[in-house]
Amino acid sequence: MRAKLGSDTHTMIVFAFGDGVNGYLAAFAADRLYKLVDCPLCETVGSLVGHGVYWRKPRDGERGYWIPIRRWLCKSCGHTVSALPDFLLRYRWYVLEVVSGVIVKRAEAIIAWRELGAAAAGYPHVRTMQRWWQSVGGEAVRWLGAIETALAQQDSNSAWLDPQGEAAHTQTPVQALLHAAGHLLAWGKTRWEELTQYGWKDRLRFLWLWGSGRGLGRLV
Repeated sequence: MRAKLGSDTHTMIVFAFGDGVNGYLAAFAADRLYKLVDCPLCETVGSLVGHGVYWRKPRDGERGYWIPIRRWLCKSCGHTVSALPDFLLRYRWYVLEVVSGVIVKRAEAIIAWRELGAAAAGYPHVRTMQRWWQSVGGEAVRWLGAIETALAQQDSNSAWLDPQGEAAHTQTPVQALLHAAGHLLAWGKTRWEELTQYGWKDRLRFLWLWGSGRGLGRLV
């Protein structure tokens, strides 16, 4: 499964990668990473050639990493394409697992910021976590609408669509987004083999992967 984000001159493919940062670095070193051949912009077959890498510097709860992101150039249209593993967000310095953990704890366990900050050894400052929360809160209703539309089209019997069911009992848009993402993931696992390893804790990662392919833009 892969998803696409882009501009007029560059496209970024977000692809499923379940082995985390260290697995990615090992796969990169062994040349076993996701490879592109056909241009996703002009759709010319076999037109992509290697165009080096650029570097991301994300952190987890323990350390920072240098992550090479592969890039290709289309010989036909001249645009560039890169491939981003789904454990990285486009605009954040921390790996998605860290960001997701904060958002889920805040949304579903209703943990106070003071407690989150005290428990987050090696994690970002509370203000950073609050920015994540504000960002996803600002996007939640839009993304939730896209999920519900997709479920209505692809899985119309989903329990999430029951007006008297689970959706009626969520307390915030972010909480609703996370629960709806779980239902969308359950449907997605019946369709894409790459999602076999995705579980309940991976809802936000799956949502980022899925939404990127539908032009939904920023999530967090």
